[in-house]
Amino acid sequence: MDVLSQSPLKEHVSAELMRLWERTGEVAFERLAKGKAPRDGLPEQSDAELVDWTSTILMDCYKRSGDPQVFGLLYELNQASFIQAIGYRVRRSSTSVDSRDVLQEVFLNIYRYPHRFNAEKADSFRNWGHRIVRNTLLKNLKGESKRSRLTTLEEDLGLRPDSRLRTPARIAEESENAVVVDCAYLLYLNLYLVHFNKLSEKERRALTMVEVEGESYKAAAEALGIRLENLKMVIFRGRRKILRSMSRSLTRLEMLGTTPSTTRSRHEDL
Repeated sequence: MDVLSQSPLKEHVSAELMRLWERTGEVAFERLAKGKAPRDGLPEQSDAELVDWTSTILMDCYKRSGDPQVFGLLYELNQASFIQAIGYRVRRSSTSVDSRDVLQEVFLNIYRYPHRFNAEKADSFRNWGHRIVRNTLLKNLKGESKRSRLTTLEEDLGLRPDSRLRTPARIAEESENAVVVDCAYLLYLNLYLVHFNKLSEKERRALTMVEVEGESYKAAAEALGIRLENLKMVIFRGRRKILRSMSRSLTRLEMLGTTPSTTRSRHEDL
């Protein structure tokens, strides 16, 4: 689907690319938002090539930055084509596989393995993404095929379990997952605070105004008495410092075998 050619969606995507350019400092976003090739030295690109380049550059930026908002736009631009490809194959297989479940697993795989992506050509993400779609769907179809050959005693007797009931195993699993997520979230918040406090006063104030207080870049620049371009660079550098410092801290914690529950007593060493 030619996402960028559909107005007003084209305007929406261009606006999002400009916002991500301000957020990440990725110059290719600004160029794509203006209908230009993402890199110097490339010939003039067709509309279809610009569409492909948009997803490829988004994925490449996410690979390097891990920015969730970059991943969010990547999801928005590609979910329709992925679900269409999944639905076509599911209909031909005559199985009960849920296309939406497969789609979520596809993006989970993209989220987990960005290091395997190479942004060599305009269609790099399209080819890589649809390869993940195909492999993920094949795995789900094989699992469904195995399950269809198994019949339980309840099925033989014509009984059906109440789908609204939560089994003890499911309750225990959900409880364990909630604890892990809560601990991980607190760990990230603590690490962010530690490294945020190491920034300069100007960097801390700029990030607070834009990310916490919701001020526009223009208003924040005026309040700090600096040019808009300088503010963008201050915010970009502040975010990059925090990201790099958190990555080093998490690597150190992993090497030490530190768990979220023991992090608080060691954060001074980070």
